[in-house]
Amino acid sequence: MSSSNSFKTLLSAIVALVAIGVVVSLVHAHKPANPAAHAQNQACPNDDSGLALPAGFCATIFADGIGHTRHMVAAPNGVLYVNTWSGRYYGNDKPHEGGFLVALQDKSGVGKADVTERFGETVETGGHGGTGIGIYKGSLFAENNDRILRYALPADGIVPSGSPDTIVSGLPLGGDHPMHPFLIDPEGRMYVDVATATNACQEKNRTPIRPE
Repeated sequence: MSSSNSFKTLLSAIVALVAIGVVVSLVHAHKPANPAAHAQNQACPNDDSGLALPAGFCATIFADGIGHTRHMVAAPNGVLYVNTWSGRYYGNDKPHEGGFLVALQDKSGVGKADVTERFGETVETGGHGGTGIGIYKGSLFAENNDRILRYALPADGIVPSGSPDTIVSGLPLGGDHPMHPFLIDPEGRMYVDVATATNACQEKNRTPIRPE
């Protein structure tokens, strides 16, 4: 298996595990106060994940077919925001219609998103999506191309209506890792990952190393 395929497989596994953790958290956040209803919920009658889970855990496919999911963050109101990306790692396939940012809401509390809305940059506006995404003091921060943008979250609705502010720009896009995951600490400091230009410090990237 090539290093490129290994990277994709590992990334898919990490995204799946993160999604499972978010779904389990959302399911338990909506658990009913009625003990009988709670017991029925624990039986996972709607479990469609195909996973073998420990007793007391449920898992459902919260959302599917939304694009190449990179990172996600849950807002205090339970809305899940996802940053998607499209590029050479995915064969330059056609992105979904609408923005690369996706808002997912489970209004019925059954562990599945029944509301899906897209926003943000599109292919038509020069966007290619991104990886990093986070929430801080009522604003959504998301990476797009070489920038990190800030969107004001609305009091009613789940997607921002105004134009975003550019918080960081001019991040490098060359080399093998053009994405920029980031973290915002409780004091508002943002830490941005600018990865290496190659996959494994090779002069010519993604080439097999033959023993001499």
